[in-house]
Amino acid sequence: MSAATTATADPLELFRRYTIEGKTIEYLDADGNPSDLLQAATVRFGEDASFPRDTPTRYSRGNSDSDQYTLSALLHFFSHRDQSFYEYMKTTNTLGLQTVSFSDRGSLLDYITGKTDKFGGADNAAVVAGEKHASSDATGDGRRTRLRTGEAEGAGESGMGADSANDVAREVMRRERSLVSTSSALSSGKSFAHVQDLIKELFPSKSAVDAKNKASGASGSKAENGASRRKSSHRKRRDPIIVVPAAATAMLNMYNIQELLQNHKFVDNRALLEQGGQKPREIFVEHVMPSTGQNMRFRVVDSVQDFGEADWNSLVCVFTQGAAWQFKNWIWKSPEEVFQNCLGMYPKHQDEQPKESTRTWGISPLDIERNKRHMDRATVVGLWSSIEQFMARNKPDFFM
Repeated sequence: MSAATTATADPLELFRRYTIEGKTIEYLDADGNPSDLLQAATVRFGEDASFPRDTPTRYSRGNSDSDQYTLSALLHFFSHRDQSFYEYMKTTNTLGLQTVSFSDRGSLLDYITGKTDKFGGADNAAVVAGEKHASSDATGDGRRTRLRTGEAEGAGESGMGADSANDVAREVMRRERSLVSTSSALSSGKSFAHVQDLIKELFPSKSAVDAKNKASGASGSKAENGASRRKSSHRKRRDPIIVVPAAATAMLNMYNIQELLQNHKFVDNRALLEQGGQKPREIFVEHVMPSTGQNMRFRVVDSVQDFGEADWNSLVCVFTQGAAWQFKNWIWKSPEEVFQNCLGMYPKHQDEQPKESTRTWGISPLDIERNKRHMDRATVVGLWSSIEQFMARNKPDFFM
């Protein structure tokens, strides 16, 4: 096999052709001996061409036109295509391979198996080799996909037909969900009657101030102004912060933490991941502190990248799965130091044991039943009690 053959061959097209024709793809180690994909250094397509295992292909990842799936990622995805997305993602993370995103799975599988000749449903117009990109604003799952191409393809096609465009539009509309409508936004059911009293308190009329000064004297006026400043400062106080793991495989993360904290119900995040739900950047949860009756708002995040001094001072609770890398770039240098400054919770199933490495961290287990969902409320009540006790002991300013 000549170097020119390999240099001009397209690994994606060869993978697709070999899959459709049922031909064998060989994996060779560094010495040229047969091996599996993980140990392979080279992927050989018969007498056609050979490529390094992690050669980038022309199939772009999501909306990026500069980040392509590697050949090893596509081969591993195809061999595990019957797994659930959650199980597949756990496998790729464990092996250190690139993960094919949930939104790319269907279109990529259709292309590899020959169900479609187009990338992700895109119409591949002719492009200048290596410089331009064919793009589609809508695919079967309603996303925008760009394809970086190495040579001109489909020069005879001028665009998507009217019938195909209508089909795509109908499919996109079918998949859309209306989260907030005009009616629901205007009918919140909340009363704002207290706003008028609040305005009077913050901006009293001149006659009211004069009358109060006459009744209480100058000293009384100074005391009232001081109280007003304290109230204003109290209103500007930051929300206490809770941090959860960023890993999609964590038992509690941004996908299901609100359901647990606010609705007292544990929901397995695998179901939410397989539905393709978007991960929120931050969540706000309101909770009434039993000991004081104070309604307090908590901010929940999974990243401390943008934290300032005030944010670190507001941190009250951290959920962890026992991975030390979770605390990389924190102001505290070790997990032990982290949990000297905030409450640590280790979510796990009732019948599981915590990781051995966490025994010195000073964290508490949060035991969640596998199947008895009626027990979730008691678990969450205990969790909130622990958070309140920690705040009262270590951060009493939140109650002032």
